[in-house]
Order: sequence, then C-alpha cells, then structure tokens
Amino acid sequence: MRDGPDSSEPPGRFEAAGWTDTGPVRTANEDHWLVDHALGAYVVADGMGGHQAGEVAAHLAVAEVAADLAASADPAFTFPLGQDATAGRTANRVRHAFCRANEAVFAAGAADASLTGMGTTLTALVVDGAEAAVGSVGDSRAYLLRGGEAQQLTRDDTWLVSVLGKDGARDAAARAHPMRHVLTSVIGARESGEPEVVAVTLAPGDVVVLATDGLHNVVDDRRIRELAEGAPPGAAARSLVAEAVANGTTDNVTVVVVRHR
Repeated sequence: MRDGPDSSEPPGRFEAAGWTDTGPVRTANEDHWLVDHALGAYVVADGMGGHQAGEVAAHLAVAEVAADLAASADPAFTFPLGQDATAGRTANRVRHAFCRANEAVFAAGAADASLTGMGTTLTALVVDGAEAAVGSVGDSRAYLLRGGEAQQLTRDDTWLVSVLGKDGARDAAARAHPMRHVLTSVIGARESGEPEVVAVTLAPGDVVVLATDGLHNVVDDRRIRELAEGAPPGAAARSLVAEAVANGTTDNVTVVVVRHR
C-alpha cells in the first residue's frame, strides 16, 4: 500500500524527498510530512486520537509549522511567544513554530468534541543560510548520517527514555518493554509546552533522515544508514518505508530524507 508520492525539488544546496505508507495493519494513515525547500523545512508528524483526529492533528501541526516559519523568515519578526536568549535565530524560529503548532492543535481539540484528546508527534529540520536546527516533540526521530555512522539527533519523549535515558532505552530488553511506546509529550496534549530544539551544523555529503516510529520500531540504525546514505533521497525514502513494511511494522510509516550536496 503506497500512499506517497515522493517530493523532490530543483537543484540547490539540498535535495530531499519523502514517502509514506499506511502499513499492513492500519486502515488509515495518520502520518503527514513536508518537504519545502523555499522554507528550508523538512517535517514529519505522527498523529493520534479518535476517529480521524490523529490525521487532523498531524496535518494541522505541519501546516502551522510551515506558516510560522514563513512569517519568521522576515527579519522584522518579533517572536511574540518569546525567545531563548541562549539559542540562535534558526533554533528560535523552530521553537516558535512548534509552540504555534501546539497552540493550534490544542485549541482545535478543545473546540470540537470529536477531536478532543488528539495530538501528534512532530520532528523538523529547518535550514536557514548557514544555520540549521532540529526540533522534536514525541518519538518521531531525526538521524544524521555522516562518515559511516548514524547519530540520533532527537530524544524520544517516552516513558522508557525518562526512566532509562536515551541510550538505555535502545538496548534489546528495553525495545521489548510493554511501555516502550508510552509518550510523555505530544503536540496538542497541553495548552503550552516546550519542544526539544538543537542546533546542527551540516556539511556537504551529510544526510538527515526524519522518520515516524513506524520505521525505527522495526528497522535499526545500521540498516537505516545502509539504505539512506548512498542513495538519492527519493529512492532512499522509498527503500526505508519498504523495509519497515517488509519487517512487519504495525503502524503507519513515513520517512523524509534530506541530502546536503
């Protein structure tokens, strides 16, 4: 079941593409993704909630991120939701966009009983000139592939990570834990919240993989690197999604692959 299509852009410093699949178990796809070179924005979201509410949450969050990034591209933008004085402008743009997305999803859930309790994970890479930053809420991930290694740039907002730490939650026993999927933070769960935002320095040859947990629950870091590092982004995204489906993912699976030329 392919729900694509991929999305590639004209030549520039970065090339990118995304792919998504409902998976072999679910009947609807509540994931959403964005590739927008004009904004320098690459985003994945994994919605959750009642009937269609997860899909609404994911689409709304991604749309709000895009809208806020477009607004904050203006040098005169004043960051009405505040800034982190210790962070650079790009990191603050990501933070502000995530906070706007959280407000929008929370407000939509509060206004419509059929959407009550909806939420979504949200992970984004934003590139602005020489700066780049990754933001994350939930357990969708961003990986940096460089020099034959895969580095997870994000920290899963899960009960398991809160107890065992980022590294401890990745061993074999932890991956089989019955509470491994319990999230401690999602976009829209509370009226306000802070995303994790990290500045990253990207160099030619680097690859960033953004993925919902439908991928990383069943495909390990080594295999993610093998499939994504040497392939064009479109082929890499499709291969990663196909690998997750072949490995028996029980969730929707969405991947965005970004390559620095």
